[in-house]
Amino acid sequence: MNDAPGHGWFGDAAWDESYAHQAPHHDDLATLRSAYRLLRRSSTLAALGSFVVYVVLSCWAPDLMGSRIAGELSLGMALGVLQLVVTFVAVFWYGRSAERSVDPLARAVRERTVPAGRNAGAAR
Repeated sequence: MNDAPGHGWFGDAAWDESYAHQAPHHDDLATLRSAYRLLRRSSTLAALGSFVVYVVLSCWAPDLMGSRIAGELSLGMALGVLQLVVTFVAVFWYGRSAERSVDPLARAVRERTVPAGRNAGAAR
């Protein structure tokens, strides 16, 4: 075990009273992390989930995917084009949701933790 002064497990810095001013912001960071995680998971699930459904149908239901729905347009082609739409919608929704839910939380945490004037133009 490392008995070096000032270090805890795995070389992490031990608790110091100089960090006490950051403790009230722990809840803000946890909220920010949770909002970002929810946003990331839901948009990834939408994009990758629809793609997995498309691939599974292509592999195990080729007759269904090859069936014509209008003229020369097959169900597989229509679902392939729909993949592009789903991907763009997921990216658009991710950006818009991040602006509404994650960015304000990040801005609030930044304003509380970074003193005014220090790195004022860097965090934009």
